[in-house]
Amino acid sequence: MTSNKTAVLDIPATLKKHIATAHHSLPDFGIVTDQWNQDDFAVLSNEQGLLHGLPVKTDYYSVILCLQGSCKKTIGHFVFEVYPNSIHLVSPAFITSFEDASDDLLLYQVLFKKDFLTHNFLKENIVDNLLEVNPDYPPIYGLSKKSVTSLKALYEKISDESREQGAFHLQILRLLVIDLLYEMNRACESCLLHSTRHLSKQYQLVYKFKKLVEEQFLTLKSVQQYADELFISAKYLTEIVKNETGQNALHVIHNRLYLEAQYLLSSSGLSVKEIAERLNFDNSSHFSRFFKRFAGSNPSEFKQLQ
Repeated sequence: MTSNKTAVLDIPATLKKHIATAHHSLPDFGIVTDQWNQDDFAVLSNEQGLLHGLPVKTDYYSVILCLQGSCKKTIGHFVFEVYPNSIHLVSPAFITSFEDASDDLLLYQVLFKKDFLTHNFLKENIVDNLLEVNPDYPPIYGLSKKSVTSLKALYEKISDESREQGAFHLQILRLLVIDLLYEMNRACESCLLHSTRHLSKQYQLVYKFKKLVEEQFLTLKSVQQYADELFISAKYLTEIVKNETGQNALHVIHNRLYLEAQYLLSSSGLSVKEIAERLNFDNSSHFSRFFKRFAGSNPSEFKQLQ
């Protein structure tokens, strides 16, 4: 039996990584010093300009405002485009990664643990309701120009407050983050009111398929197995997944397995053999062939580059 050695990224580790890759000139937004001693809150921008990020799992939430540029984001079973004038939520429940970031991508990010808001401040069920936005849709929401302007100002106020650390700064930061979460939920409600996708039975079925992949990718490996779970034919499942996502259903299954493989190779102390066992491959050779089809390199080579 393999041991659980996978790493979960916390806020101090995220800050350390951010500071190490930041530009020499200090940006006007966010925490840019290792003197910040909070382990349950931080505010950052992406001004280091990374074009892609390996899969990670965090122990904190992130609420991210995109001001310009774009990238492709994966959060659990959702894959979506991050675009200007949008806000999205990253939950610690899911593995997340990004790729194909444009050179001009600019994000404002507030990172926090739930305890930051619930500790002597708010009841947990209130915070849960704010963080559990509609689970049937990707957690990204478009914003009006007016909303972008006010949210940008809110993020900058959070940044200023975290830098100045005046009297009652933690209490004020908590209030500002709650304000941010309500604004995000307002954007979510607005998107749902203008959406017709929830009327589509095909969309609902594809969502159930992708959610099932997230839950069962270690044990169910074929389109037929998922079709059986959904009480439809494999042919019909293949057709509707293609129509809704543009992807082959088997690719969705394999891509989730590949994402997990990347995560384990880059953030754990497990050997290639142990990872192959954890992912339920027959042997490490089978796993290596599978991984190389996606990455262009075998798992050992990929692991050495991290």
